Amino acid sequence: MPIATPLTAFLARRGLAGSIVAALAMGSSLPLWALEAPARLQVPTLAFDDRQIILVWEKPEAHADIQDYHVYANGQRLGSANANNDRVSPAKPYIDRFYEQDTRGFHHRIAIHSYTAEGLTPDTEYRFTVRSVGRDGKESADSPVLVQRTTPVPAVFDVRRYGAKGDGSTLDTAAIQRAIDACTRGCKVLLPAGTYKSGALYLKSNMTLEIAEGATLLGSERAEDYPREGYIQYPYSTTVRPASLINALPRDPRSHQAFENIRIVGKGTLDGNGWKRNDDVVDERGQRLPFYLPSDNSRYLHDGILAKAQVERAVAEGMNVKDAYGQMRSSLITLRDVKNVFYGGFTVVNPAFHGIMNLETENVVLANTTHKTYDANNGDGIEFANSRGAMVFNNFFDTGDDCVNFAAGTGAEAVKQKPQEDAWIFNNYFRKGHGMVVAGSHTGAWIQNILAEDNVSDGTDAGLRMKSTNFMGGGARHVTFRDSAIRNTVKQAFIFTLDYHDPNAKLDYQRSTIAGQFRDIRVSDVSVENARGAAIEVKGDSAHDAFHQGLVFERVRFSGPAQAKIDGLKDSRFDAVRFSETGDVQPWQVKNSQGLSFSQVEPAAP
Repeated sequence: MPIATPLTAFLARRGLAGSIVAALAMGSSLPLWALEAPARLQVPTLAFDDRQIILVWEKPEAHADIQDYHVYANGQRLGSANANNDRVSPAKPYIDRFYEQDTRGFHHRIAIHSYTAEGLTPDTEYRFTVRSVGRDGKESADSPVLVQRTTPVPAVFDVRRYGAKGDGSTLDTAAIQRAIDACTRGCKVLLPAGTYKSGALYLKSNMTLEIAEGATLLGSERAEDYPREGYIQYPYSTTVRPASLINALPRDPRSHQAFENIRIVGKGTLDGNGWKRNDDVVDERGQRLPFYLPSDNSRYLHDGILAKAQVERAVAEGMNVKDAYGQMRSSLITLRDVKNVFYGGFTVVNPAFHGIMNLETENVVLANTTHKTYDANNGDGIEFANSRGAMVFNNFFDTGDDCVNFAAGTGAEAVKQKPQEDAWIFNNYFRKGHGMVVAGSHTGAWIQNILAEDNVSDGTDAGLRMKSTNFMGGGARHVTFRDSAIRNTVKQAFIFTLDYHDPNAKLDYQRSTIAGQFRDIRVSDVSVENARGAAIEVKGDSAHDAFHQGLVFERVRFSGPAQAKIDGLKDSRFDAVRFSETGDVQPWQVKNSQGLSFSQVEPAAP
């Protein structure tokens, strides 16, 4: 996760602290000649192959005058980050449209800090540098050099050679699995153009699964095509869930098997075939988006496809409907105990349950993908549980649940698990979903060290969403949410609550005697327009001495009548937080809280 260097210390170490620091103290911007070069230029985990290398970097601490970044390979300029993002990121057209609609210039402008170098030569070393570009087009010095080699051309295992038909009706599970099983170390299993109906597939280490442009991996609608013995969510869970469409799991869910170096890529589609759909909607760009039936455990018989079949199977086996609905539907992808994962380029539609599940993983990257799962019940985008190291960038989310979710176990036993930690989320567009970036409700082993920056949202239920209960334990801490723009949140722009209830949850764990807590959270340089519920909502439990703590809001501006509703917070501060167009309503509603400070807030807090 990136760690910012204070600008004054940075300049002082270089003998530049005098006039520049004085200018900054007076509120002036840096002169263009002093533009800093980008920091920590890197290639994300497995984000390269024989023809392509993806670069990301941290923007400098002083970035107000930076308009773009230029990328160089072997001393020759490849192009600019903004123009490259126009080509490779499904989020960028929506981000551009968002700012086109911001005619009054209210919203914070985000920075693009990634680049996909394409058309490269296999098995070749490249030396990359990046320069910051100022308002007048002048460049900074080079970033430190990054050396990366493309891979050799991989051996390709075309599933058609193993008997897959790709006709949309033949069940191709066995043929695709034969190709996976035959795949040698470092190989690629290829689904060329066509529609491949399949049940559960099992990946192995050191391979790439590519769903090519024009190809769809379509989940079978039959429950029997997904092994009933799939995985256990947490070590102390009592329910074994069915396998997903794509899995990296031991065939026996009670055994252990570690994996490494798995890539799932391509410009094709992963279709879970979970639900029936309403008529498509037309989005803000005039594009058609799917709209799945928003079901629940009383309507699944009418609304579901695979979801219906799997719940029916579980009920026939003797499970009650609530638990069958909440536990027995297949997700689209589930990986457990995998080190080094790259997801890139594909489109996700219609999961019966969750989208992409990463359990106890390490170093996972999601880049340039599209998630169209609205309003499929529990249709999250990507989830991480008890994992370390995540990077999520350049993705489009239109989901039926949380977009990017972090979990860390449930109840008293969760303290025996590893925390969920170290994530960087940037340059994404969040259209629909319960929250942009979400911690919880499973918080038992702590969720920590998350940076979300340079993201845009229009229409999610919440922006930063943190949710737990009085019996979950743990919480979230050391989270930074900054340099982003939010519009039209349906509920809250920012929510920190101990009052969350999941209607599909199964309480198959020992409750903790310690309440969850959200602490040391920093929100800065964010614009929020037309939050329809609350601007900020904090719900601790002061009656049981359960307070959230150490929340910092700096340079956050709200437009619209939504209020800050604060209950059960201590030792927190609000600096340069401004409300406008409130309709003369006092936006600060504070009770059962202590140790709060307000500086340069408008209107003044009571």
